Amino acid sequence: MTKKEMFEMIKVECADNTEIVEFCDHQIEILSKKRSNANSKKRLETQARAERLYNALAEMDKPVTFKELKALTSDEEVQTYSPQRMSALVRFLGDRVNKEYIKKDAYFTVA
Repeated sequence: MTKKEMFEMIKVECADNTEIVEFCDHQIEILSKKRSNANSKKRLETQARAERLYNALAEMDKPVTFKELKALTSDEEVQTYSPQRMSALVRFLGDRVNKEYIKKDAYFTVA
């Protein structure tokens, strides 16, 4: 159960007490603002980085490792990405990127 759901339930149970209802409404409003602010800026930055990585992978004509991608891409920002960041961005891209293992090394291509 989320905090929002809990506050909604408290509001229903204590509908006759206006102070509690107002408190719950205020808390729900705070939770909504936190969620929208946090998601928008951070998510947009991550989305932009992921698209840069996707475009760099799309340039490649064969499956590549992260190390090869850093060496071969023309995108200077992608060249600065660590393997950990690239891995997180690949997870963010989901089904748009294929991953296969060849002799224990992970190779990536655009789906």
